[in-house]
Amino acid sequence: MRSLRARLVLGSALVAIVPLALVMILFSWEIERLVRAQAADRLQAALGGLEARIAAEGEQTSRRLEILGTDPTLKRLYLLAPSGSRDLSDYLEQRRFLLGLDFLEVLDTTGVVISDGALSGALAANLGTRVEPHAPHGPMLEPIGTPPALALTAAAPIPYARDTAGVVRGGTMLDAAYLDRLKQASDVDLVLRDSLGVALASTVGGAAGVPLPSASIERVTLAGETYLGKSFGLAAGVPARASITGLVSTRSADRAVATLQASAALLGLIGLAMAIALGALWSSQVSRPVERLAAFSDRLARGEWDEPLALTSVRELETLVAALDRMRRDLLSYRERLVISGRQAAWSQMARKVAHEIKNPLTPIAVSIADLRRSYQLQRPEFPAILDQATRTVGEEVARLERLLREFSEYGRFPAPRIATCSVSSILGDLAVLYGAEIEAGRLVLSRPDPDIRFAADGAQIHQALVNLIKNGLEAAAAETRSSGGAPARPEPARVTVSARVDRDLLELSVADEGPGVDSEQRAHLFVPGFTTKSQGSGLGLTIVERIVSDHHGSIAVDSAPGSGTVFRIRLPLAAGAA
Repeated sequence: MRSLRARLVLGSALVAIVPLALVMILFSWEIERLVRAQAADRLQAALGGLEARIAAEGEQTSRRLEILGTDPTLKRLYLLAPSGSRDLSDYLEQRRFLLGLDFLEVLDTTGVVISDGALSGALAANLGTRVEPHAPHGPMLEPIGTPPALALTAAAPIPYARDTAGVVRGGTMLDAAYLDRLKQASDVDLVLRDSLGVALASTVGGAAGVPLPSASIERVTLAGETYLGKSFGLAAGVPARASITGLVSTRSADRAVATLQASAALLGLIGLAMAIALGALWSSQVSRPVERLAAFSDRLARGEWDEPLALTSVRELETLVAALDRMRRDLLSYRERLVISGRQAAWSQMARKVAHEIKNPLTPIAVSIADLRRSYQLQRPEFPAILDQATRTVGEEVARLERLLREFSEYGRFPAPRIATCSVSSILGDLAVLYGAEIEAGRLVLSRPDPDIRFAADGAQIHQALVNLIKNGLEAAAAETRSSGGAPARPEPARVTVSARVDRDLLELSVADEGPGVDSEQRAHLFVPGFTTKSQGSGLGLTIVERIVSDHHGSIAVDSAPGSGTVFRIRLPLAAGAA
């Protein structure tokens, strides 16, 4: 074993054991804290609910007794029947059952029990006894029965005329059965203690004689079981007579913490063993070959593809080295082919653009010469003016050709726009001269804005873009007219409409045709070089239009659907240099 391998193994072991030990300790502490906190929160919520429930029961008993004290039947039985009347006792038993009380009794104004309805025989033996205090009161704790037991009681007057004829008193016994009902509602063990801390009733054994927690949450042990406990006082009556302690067992929490600690220790040992094994393996078989592969990959990323990599290592790494070397050779070959194909594509694209841009000026030249020849043959009197217009048109188009050829030959790209102030009416006027025959035949409509719109652009390029769009529109309209034949559905030929308007700080030029339109797939490829829907189209016209618009920091949009024509909208900034 080499020295570097030993160092790597030792380093891997230390790196694994130290963090794992710290994580195990911190993890155990945190889990224990969370479990204890959850138990404490559960105890806190349960005791809060119990305290509110007991207080609500006392207030509810007081309100019900106030209503019962005004009951006409109770008054009649109490005032007219003799003491210990069976009717009054049966009535009180019915009311006690309906009100959910453990006892219910009627006292005269001196505090003597006249009649009662009680749940147990011990409480039913109070007839003729004197009760202190006997005055009407709200919820309070009192000793009831023989031997006395703690009860939550309330008393209300029995009014007659304007005096108090007696008192009706009732309540709930705070005994083990009552605590069992509270435990079922809260899932918390309960211990009832008097003001001296003596346990009066409990739902858990071993509570007598064991110091229990007060208002703060504390840990206690009862009958070998560990609990979290907290107490709250039953403040009904003065002075306070009792308190209730809630206890939540921590058995499941302790078991969960012990299990997590054992699992953490086991995972730590497994991680340590794996770290030592992997450190030994990687130190001898992976580290150096991987470093060499990383350096080789970095050279490939920088484009240094000439030097091959020779590496002797495990079979998997040798396979990777062979694959990287094949990729290096392929990249060399691809680079050479890309250079050649890119050069050929550039020349081909340039030739197509030059041919397309030369073809468009030839059309107005041919039209002007034909019009000039026809005027000469017909000996028109306006021949000098036609000659002047024709020579001017031919001269402008020849100058445009010279400019295009000069720019293409010098830079090998489309000429950059020469920004100057242009007039929409002037551009449309040039188009009217160029397409006079189409306008006269109703195939083209030029809608001139009123007032005129002036904007910053290369007028010749905007003119060229509109010529391309109008040419495409006229061809589409002609195709639509031919497809309709002479049907009455289209009495006039399909036409192309050119219009202009200002939208805030933008000029919008629209070229709309009534041709067959295009579908969504064709619309997505309209501006792709070489794409065309015509049998003899070059596929560069719309590409050049898009380039002109882009060079002017504008945008072009297409609205079309099969059978509804096509609208091209060019939006250009009115001011020079605006985005």
